[in-house]
Amino acid sequence: MRSASLTALSAGLASLGIAGCAMLGTASPLFPTRASVQRFDFERDTLHQPPEGFDAHGGQWSVVDSPTATSGTQVLVRGDDSAGLLAVKEAEGVTAAGGEVQVRVFLGSSGAGLSCSSSKNGGGHVLKLEANATRVALYREADGSMKMVDEYPAPVPKGEWARIGIRCDSDRVIGYLDGKPVVRDRSTTSAFDLALYADAGVTAQFDDLSYWANK
Repeated sequence: MRSASLTALSAGLASLGIAGCAMLGTASPLFPTRASVQRFDFERDTLHQPPEGFDAHGGQWSVVDSPTATSGTQVLVRGDDSAGLLAVKEAEGVTAAGGEVQVRVFLGSSGAGLSCSSSKNGGGHVLKLEANATRVALYREADGSMKMVDEYPAPVPKGEWARIGIRCDSDRVIGYLDGKPVVRDRSTTSAFDLALYADAGVTAQFDDLSYWANK
């Protein structure tokens, strides 16, 4: 009886053009099986300097010592009065990418996280850990402003690490928390840069960035 019901449900979804897996809330994996995954742990970077392999677009970024790093003893810190992006050089001007990073917010009323945005026209998406709002939020950027398109509860206190990820494809963006897809947006995305992001006035730390990208 249960099998017959599932068959009928699948048939009904198919007639509506809706995939059964979408109904069940599944999503593309953050790291595809065939993707070439690169990693940054900031352990070999010079202290008090920006890390190698990145392009800064606003904000002050530097590698510092930390006894509570998620691995090793060094982390990347960002703190400034203006919003900041730190783009991965090998993931600039790409059409598909995914990244995951450990992030913790120390100061500021907003958040920090990962971005898939165009450095040329400013459009794209930002996934932020927002400690004050106890959530992970996905924003769409357009015409110099951000609009929140999805959110998920994340009661992570200031100063505590959280593992967040973002996958950006040509027709959708998915945000992850601890490896689980939790927020999403269906929107056409042109070429973009995969980057670390922090809001104006936010002091945040990052560690153990993993990513893949396709031109």
